[in-house]
Amino acid sequence: MTLPEPLGETASRTFRALLAAGTATRPELAEALRVTKQTVSAAIAELEERELVEAVAVQQGRTGRSALRYALHRRAGWVAGVDLGSNRLRVAAARLDGTIVAERLVRNPAPTVSRDWPDQLELAAHALAEVAQELSESEGGLLGATLAVARAVPVRRDLVGDGAEGVDERLLAALVPVAPAAVWTENDVNCEAIAQLRYRPGPPPRSVLHLHVGAGVGAALIVEGVIVRGARGRAGEIKGLASPIGRGGSVEEALSVGGLLEAAGHSAAAPLPAALDDLFAAAATGDPAAETAVADEARGVALLLRDLTAVLDPDLVVLSGSLGGRSELHERVAAVAAGLAVDVVPAEDPLGDAAAVLGAAGLAADLVLDAVAPAR
Repeated sequence: MTLPEPLGETASRTFRALLAAGTATRPELAEALRVTKQTVSAAIAELEERELVEAVAVQQGRTGRSALRYALHRRAGWVAGVDLGSNRLRVAAARLDGTIVAERLVRNPAPTVSRDWPDQLELAAHALAEVAQELSESEGGLLGATLAVARAVPVRRDLVGDGAEGVDERLLAALVPVAPAAVWTENDVNCEAIAQLRYRPGPPPRSVLHLHVGAGVGAALIVEGVIVRGARGRAGEIKGLASPIGRGGSVEEALSVGGLLEAAGHSAAAPLPAALDDLFAAAATGDPAAETAVADEARGVALLLRDLTAVLDPDLVVLSGSLGGRSELHERVAAVAAGLAVDVVPAEDPLGDAAAVLGAAGLAADLVLDAVAPAR
């Protein structure tokens, strides 16, 4: 399968307007686009021929005339997000308007702070193949997939259409059985931030600073719906910054799961999340080493937030990750941040562990839409 050919300018604008509205009649689209009804009718004819839109209802007008109401075609195709996490992998399928239509979760049977997981890619491909089989009759073909990965992605490109030079060949080999038309990779923390714009309840914030604290530490900034990637695609790669507290040489060495467990005298090789559960339980019961380690962790994250927000001044700060997403730590971080006069109160991620895969699926939908209906 290949990505569909780009639509003409008017059909592209009409398609985007229809996706934004959910459903619309031709008169409504003509008014929204400020074009004639005849122009919209021609665009709708092109979109119907391509099986991108279909009539879903007949609406009776006030003058007695009826109008067809259009929506995204039920078989217009779908996209996938794949989150290759260290503790589990997730797959989510979405329509081109971002609506999630299927999900899969595969847990790592022996998760530790190590990011290595044998057969992870093969298991992800198997889960994606299951979703493809489930959706083949109802949603059409798989148009594209985005893989959320725990590393910097200097340049986002279609690994199928633009070539895979310098790319881990296992990524593409694992996806051969499901044959998506396009495959992209994106940093997992960037995907988490993207999910805040599309799937977080309420109006989307103008700027989001997303801080992930887990097996690794990373940040992402989105301003007016656009990821700030930096000149070399490494914006948000904060793991090498100097440790803000008296342990570890870098932010990641000090504040990651491994750094916290080591500081508390707990084994970094113990299975997760049980190792973290035991550590926080020990801190809650007054164990001196555990309490000191957790208190230092909260202070370190709050100091990191103070410095990042002082430079970036975001509307919203979201904490996530196997550490950042824990309510026990979040409460401590918020309290310390308040004492440091951090202007933005850090929020817990309402999307939880699913944020990265939702962001990856939403990004795939946007990238396919950019190819099919280019914004001009």
